[in-house]
Amino acid sequence: MKNQARLLHVTGTVQGVGFRPFIYQLAKAHRLSGYVKNLGNHVEILIEGDGERIQDFLDDLPEKKPPLARIKETKVDTVPFSGYSEFIIIHSEPGKFENSIIPPDTAICEQCRSEIFDPSSRYYHYPFTVCTNCGPRYTTVRTLPYDRENTTMVDFPLCKECEIEYTDPLNRRHHAQPVCCQKCGPEIWLSDPQGKILAKNYEAIEKASELLQQGSILSVKGFGGFHIACNARRDEPVKELRRRLARPEQPFAVMAKDMEVVETFAEPGDAGRKCLTSPRRPISVILKSKSFNLADSVSPDLHNIGVMLPYTGTQNLLFNLLPDAVYVMTSANLPGRPMVVKNKEALEKLEGIVDFHLLHNRVIANRNDDTVIRIVNGQKAFIRRSRGFVPEPVELPFEVEASVGVGAEMNSTITLAKGRLAYISQYIGNTSHVETFRYHSEVFDHLVRLTGIEPLKWGCDLHPSFNTTRFAMNKGGERTLQVQHHYAHIVALMADNSLPVDSRIMGISLDGVGYGEDGTAWGGEFLGSSYFEYERLGHLMPQPMPGGDLAVKNPSRMVLGMLSGRLEEAELERLNLYFPRGKQEFSTVMQQLQRNINITMTSSTGRILDAAAALLGICKIRTYEGEPAMKLESAAKKRTQKVDLPLVFKKWGDPGVPVLDTTELLMGVYELSGGRYSSADLAFAVEESLAKGISEIAVSLASKHSFEKIGLSGGVAYNDHITPRIAEFVKEAGFEFLAHRHLPCGDGCISFGQAIAAGLSKKL
Repeated sequence: MKNQARLLHVTGTVQGVGFRPFIYQLAKAHRLSGYVKNLGNHVEILIEGDGERIQDFLDDLPEKKPPLARIKETKVDTVPFSGYSEFIIIHSEPGKFENSIIPPDTAICEQCRSEIFDPSSRYYHYPFTVCTNCGPRYTTVRTLPYDRENTTMVDFPLCKECEIEYTDPLNRRHHAQPVCCQKCGPEIWLSDPQGKILAKNYEAIEKASELLQQGSILSVKGFGGFHIACNARRDEPVKELRRRLARPEQPFAVMAKDMEVVETFAEPGDAGRKCLTSPRRPISVILKSKSFNLADSVSPDLHNIGVMLPYTGTQNLLFNLLPDAVYVMTSANLPGRPMVVKNKEALEKLEGIVDFHLLHNRVIANRNDDTVIRIVNGQKAFIRRSRGFVPEPVELPFEVEASVGVGAEMNSTITLAKGRLAYISQYIGNTSHVETFRYHSEVFDHLVRLTGIEPLKWGCDLHPSFNTTRFAMNKGGERTLQVQHHYAHIVALMADNSLPVDSRIMGISLDGVGYGEDGTAWGGEFLGSSYFEYERLGHLMPQPMPGGDLAVKNPSRMVLGMLSGRLEEAELERLNLYFPRGKQEFSTVMQQLQRNINITMTSSTGRILDAAAALLGICKIRTYEGEPAMKLESAAKKRTQKVDLPLVFKKWGDPGVPVLDTTELLMGVYELSGGRYSSADLAFAVEESLAKGISEIAVSLASKHSFEKIGLSGGVAYNDHITPRIAEFVKEAGFEFLAHRHLPCGDGCISFGQAIAAGLSKKL
């Protein structure tokens, strides 16, 4: 057959994953000539030779691609035959790298892992061993194209042996930008709190293992930041860590060597096991087993625990020294603040918190916290989408103009979108803190550099006081669209489910609070939504929050606010509620309610769950985000009797908007508590009644307004009792139920919804 030529343009995750050497080897195997080169946002391939061999090459390309490569699209054009005598790899060309896709950080692969435990390997006991199939990527990138000189590995010139592997197209380390060895790569060492070096290299890891077993608390530098580690099998070091961090109750994530160890204290199930063992290595929130044998203080009063397996060489070497060890591995940061990433920063900020530091000298270019996933209703649900997934884009079902969403305030992310791709940043945190807001700005600048997307349209929250709102208004000016918080949730849900641009759904948005169109705090919303507009068709009954944010921190205030119109003050005083300032605070709250002073009204679902937890004595004070609702869910898992609680629907205002009477719900709890029903029975009943009431309103509204799909978003959707029951009720009524697939259902998806709303807006 006559010689032919094809020009291919392949887009997707095709940088830093061994794609070019794979193409080289594939072309050689099929005896074809031509070239492959990286153009930043895609790979260009010219193949020449026999037509049948070219077809075989095209068939093998998607089937045999490298494990970390993800091909989005392959365009093939027939071009004139040029007469290349061999197949070659051409180096990256400079230029604009718009929509370039950098691979995320992944766990050390089995081949590299076996080498660090092989005494005959030159990588023996070397913790920074990587190849094209594993290791840090995004956390090392400074700019594009993704070549070694544009990463933090530029600080470590290759030795002769590594240079040979790096330049050999037939080697699995060909153009693996983080490749290095003990001769030329980063070093690891153990130091005391003042920075004095106590041990180096593998000896430092051995010493760290000994110290952890003795009860010491260590900082451990990883891919995208620092962890704080201690022995999770002993109560003393865990409690001491809590004291030092001033986190009395917040659950800690733990790390164990393998699934065999995990299954001695937890029940991952098939879905949890799949998450835990994936190359992305997220923290997976799974059930504690009946034989839970870790310190109770690791995850107090909860039925589940966050677990991850080792993903760095250092972690693998550490656990190999004591295979049955389980260590707390919590991010080295104050709540809502950025993770510590620099050695000097660790010595300063972690003074008095850790006893020793396990450090290395590779710079972290991009801070990247651990991803957190929970299995809800049998499906993977992101609590935090970060390491292992960022900066992989989410594909859109339509095209949008270049846009950005800057997030809300809590659990912030940034999203840049253009065409059919949206890039969601790593977890940022609580942008009300100056340090975190500064980090938010840095993430925006870096994401613009990496994607090449200069936003023409800006999306932000409706709340005028958010730092993110001010940021967007200052940068975007008249090109800025303020998107109501709960509507952003539903837009994100729609795009996350690849719904076409002309779609409309009945959206249920359940969370803590978000600024509403009427100036009150929303949080239990039924929104008839398209990508272009929404209508508030129903909601939970607005309830008073005495003291505003103080009622978030102390859910007992919510109880008084909800029941003050139904019970006498003497009855309220007899409730088993907690007030830090005792009788004085109780009296202050009652005066606020009677005089309507310093009262915020809210339809929040989260505040209802908080109030129920406080009334039942399950959680008297909130010490971390979501604590009362999480402990209520855990208590509900222990129920033994069925309880029916009253739910009354009211018509609200002239339009006849349905409202769920949550006062009646809490009154039911009050009337039944202290009798034959346990707090666990009543906790279960609260969740069950809420799920049923919410479902009935959603189904009624969907029928009335001719919606075929009903979707759920917001932080309450993490509840693995409420969400499955809503899904069940909705499906039984004949509607399709939508949940998030690739994004968090909490505020981590807000920036995505804002970017889509702005990118499609006809108002800007």
